[in-house]
Amino acid sequence: MDEEEIKALLKDLGLNGYEIRAYLTLIKGGPLTAGELASLSKVPQPRIYDVVRSLMGRGFVAVTSERPKKIIGVDPEKVFETMKQNYLKKIELAKKELKAMYTPYESHGNVVMVKSKTTLEDYIKEAIKSTKYHLSLAVPFTLLKRIAPVLKAKNREVTINLFVYGANHVPKVAERIKVREIEDPIILIQDKNLGIYAPPEVFESREQTLRGYALIINDKDLLFILDRYFSCVLWPTGKLVYKRARKPSFPKSYTHIRPLVKDIMEHNLVGKEIEVYGKFVKTKEPVHLIGKIIDFFESEEEVISNITIETKDGKRYVIGGWNASLEDIEADLMILRG
Repeated sequence: MDEEEIKALLKDLGLNGYEIRAYLTLIKGGPLTAGELASLSKVPQPRIYDVVRSLMGRGFVAVTSERPKKIIGVDPEKVFETMKQNYLKKIELAKKELKAMYTPYESHGNVVMVKSKTTLEDYIKEAIKSTKYHLSLAVPFTLLKRIAPVLKAKNREVTINLFVYGANHVPKVAERIKVREIEDPIILIQDKNLGIYAPPEVFESREQTLRGYALIINDKDLLFILDRYFSCVLWPTGKLVYKRARKPSFPKSYTHIRPLVKDIMEHNLVGKEIEVYGKFVKTKEPVHLIGKIIDFFESEEEVISNITIETKDGKRYVIGGWNASLEDIEADLMILRG
């Protein structure tokens, strides 16, 4: 290895050009006075004392007590063994402190408890990217700014209902957007597959650890409850600030009955053909039907929504949404055709 390669290694280890010149001069030329070191190493005289102090602090050189004082290059083996031990101590300390601060999750069956801000945001972004049909999302404006690009990329592909805390002017990254000043929980419901819940104060801490906790929910019953909270408790309390004003493009898929009923009402879609995948409410047997929409219903409080379809053989079925109990069929997926 030539001297230039050695200099490159020392630079990688944190020494600057003057320090490298001075140390190499010392280990090759023996003890030197400050003046001799400056002359032989070609380090400017005004800088030599700063360079020597820096090298002493790193353990590369020592200074004799004789007159005049001389600077000695410390044995490289001793220098780098000390550096290694100090570096390992720092690694262990950092590992210990980070481990205490950063617990990514705890799993409890179909519920994962998250304690890291980064982990929670990653879950939210990945859930948005993975949405196929429908996304319900309630977030503070500070978080929305960080995830807006992901929402924007998905906005034209899926139905997004967005509820924002703490802002009136928000980017148009959803089909419907409501706002409210007072915060409530962070909520995400992706299709009928995954939910995220976190108390409103989770991002208030300045540390990486969440203030409190966040839950990643894969349990169907808990997810249904979360969906009902979003739709029936939270959503009605917001002020509508944006609604996409255009007819749906066909075919359009729905996992939730309410957006379908809204589209039927707003765009006069009675008579359109619809394909339904689901199960009979009473027997739980799977069912796949194609028929025409002949009627729809939505209660005043929007608690109950359904449609009535008629198949080619003249049979009529009332189609309900998630966990339907009053209708003939609980729909998992509805595809509206043009």
